[in-house]
Amino acid sequence: MRNSVAVLLVLALAGPASAQLPSVDPAGQYRLIGPAARSDSRCIGSPETPLCAVETLLACFARRDTDLCRVVWAGSEGAAGFLRTMTASRYWWSYRIASAEQPAADEAVIAVAGRNCGLQMAEPDCGTTPAPPTRYRLKQVAGRWQVLDWQSQPGDPTPIR
Repeated sequence: MRNSVAVLLVLALAGPASAQLPSVDPAGQYRLIGPAARSDSRCIGSPETPLCAVETLLACFARRDTDLCRVVWAGSEGAAGFLRTMTASRYWWSYRIASAEQPAADEAVIAVAGRNCGLQMAEPDCGTTPAPPTRYRLKQVAGRWQVLDWQSQPGDPTPIR
């Protein structure tokens, strides 16, 4: 009993848990988002972790599925206008986790290095060089993670909202 209390006390004093953060992917190792049956993620549409929220947003863009965007980006200013500009062309998206940090228990920042691998009409061709990492800022709201904004270029002080 005494050991259990000590373990709980140590865990309580340890600060914010980072167990929900993804590991950084090794250079050259990429994940793929395309149609639901061909995506590496199994949590798209269920943002119970920061990574699932980012993957849901990436799938929204790649699949041109505004409902997925609303799952993780509903409260953002300008989201409705942005979603109306999306065209019907669906594409394959390949990405790797470049970094992940958790500044507070209910906040996370995940940087993703991504590359467009062509339209979903054909098999993905992911030989392109990835873009510089995009940093997604997230917040946990009522047990689910929401994308607050992201920066498209490293050091860009203007987040996309």
